[in-house]
Amino acid sequence: MAARDLVIEPGDRVRAWGQFVVNRAGHWLDLARVDNLLPKPAGWTSAWSIRLVGADVDAVPTDFAPNQSPGYISVIGIWHGDSIEVEEQSPDIPSFSGPILHRNPPCPPPTGGWPRSAEQDPPDPDLGDLESSGALVTLVAFRPSADQIVVVVAATDIDAVTRKLAPQLPNRLCVVESRFTRAQLGNVRNVLTTHWRDWRLEKFAIGGADEQAQPFADAAPFRVTTELAQWADTLPAGLLRLYPLLLPA
Repeated sequence: MAARDLVIEPGDRVRAWGQFVVNRAGHWLDLARVDNLLPKPAGWTSAWSIRLVGADVDAVPTDFAPNQSPGYISVIGIWHGDSIEVEEQSPDIPSFSGPILHRNPPCPPPTGGWPRSAEQDPPDPDLGDLESSGALVTLVAFRPSADQIVVVVAATDIDAVTRKLAPQLPNRLCVVESRFTRAQLGNVRNVLTTHWRDWRLEKFAIGGADEQAQPFADAAPFRVTTELAQWADTLPAGLLRLYPLLLPA
């Protein structure tokens, strides 16, 4: 999906989920994800709280149930720039996605299979100048099984990485060509840092790795603005993953 398809403007129909908050100023939906498990005082709101108009207080869940948590709701309604006029309300919220699992290396195993060992901690090889030169983009420990650890590297210079690391990791190294460079990731970091407040980013991270050890950046803006979308859509596909807190319905 292109970032422009996530842009939200006043008058658009939107969907969101979060913690329902009541205080003297009214009803709110707090969309914060990073600190949503921390205890908060009654009536507390954050920079990611939206005023709700027409919410049903009595329909907010008070007990745990499948896809439900006390005090959390999902809503669909009309975005008015600083509030949502609620059309639909549900106690069901999306399930939390788990971490990316790095299990099956994207290289064929050596003859006899990946070595087995009682070692539990990932290897810590000497990288030399592989990072500063840009040859190495990501390094991830994959675990095909409980007693196997394989180091997978996404690289822009496969030969340089192999020469440096193969002797240190006999039969435990997998090197693949990286779709993106360290410079591209650095440029994304610089732009997100510069626009942290403008785009109301709750968080962003650079240098994540997918199931194939390919690098990416991700960011969680309050909503996708036209300015953010115009920049994001100039990036190579897959370099930046956007997880806006407020979504088109």
